[in-house]
Amino acid sequence: MHSLLKTVLVAMAVAPAALTAQSEDLAPVIMRLPMGARPLAMGNVGVTSRDDDVLFYNPAQLTFARGMSVSIEQFSSTARTGALSTVTRFNNGGIAIGATVAQFNAPIDAYPVLRRDFATGGPVNGSDASLVVGLAQVIKSIRVGATAKYVQEAVGSSRNSAALFDVGLGREFFGYSFGLAVQNLGESFAPTNIPEAIVFDVPSSLPLRTTLGASKNINFDLFDVSATAAVTTLRDGFVVPAGGGELTYSWLDGYTIQLRAGGRRPQPSEGPITAGVGLTIDRLSIDYALETLSGSRLAHRIGLRVR
Repeated sequence: MHSLLKTVLVAMAVAPAALTAQSEDLAPVIMRLPMGARPLAMGNVGVTSRDDDVLFYNPAQLTFARGMSVSIEQFSSTARTGALSTVTRFNNGGIAIGATVAQFNAPIDAYPVLRRDFATGGPVNGSDASLVVGLAQVIKSIRVGATAKYVQEAVGSSRNSAALFDVGLGREFFGYSFGLAVQNLGESFAPTNIPEAIVFDVPSSLPLRTTLGASKNINFDLFDVSATAAVTTLRDGFVVPAGGGELTYSWLDGYTIQLRAGGRRPQPSEGPITAGVGLTIDRLSIDYALETLSGSRLAHRIGLRVR
């Protein structure tokens, strides 16, 4: 457990510090946002999760996941997002379907929309939406999964849609659960009907990301402890180490409370700290997460899960 957390701290210390090296011509923006309350609370690391919203992080883990969930997040008074997912057993794995949506206001000359535009707002209405289908199977003790996503984006009069794909792997080694996911594979995102006021020279690149992560659970008499860590490489080579932990306490059979905290190397407009709590009553779970943003701002996410 200590070695897992140490890996995250070391990676955060040695990672390049310059945020300005990041590319900002990435679209759609919804593919760069958190998609689950529990993963967000632990540094937005979900590559080894066993909840149904792992559909948005690593499809290979659908072999474990069951149930359905919905969550929403408020970034500012003019920007919010939501996600819905459900998964069921299929053969020796799982099959899942989900959807995400984002609504925001943006400056009149902004395209592609950046996450920092959520704070500034503007006169232009924007929205993103996606429909996601995932499938996972176990092949010779290796979890293998794939996801197909149909994404639409509308910013003012501009419109675009595209098909994106994720692939993932998962396996247990030496008591740890490992996951590898490559997300947002596809062609460039090039909108139509761009107003003359918007500077737009080339198609926007998809926010390709590759994540390798691990997690470990330890059970005690009164408490359970979970830790997770991951390193994500973005399309432009920017490295995002992140990780977090969860402390679970059960005072009565079927009733548990979870305390969560995490850290990450922030991207532009993000902060380094995340945290949250959860309450489970029988098959129902209620999760809350917050993430720090630039300018001492906070975003809040709440989720509801039924297993």
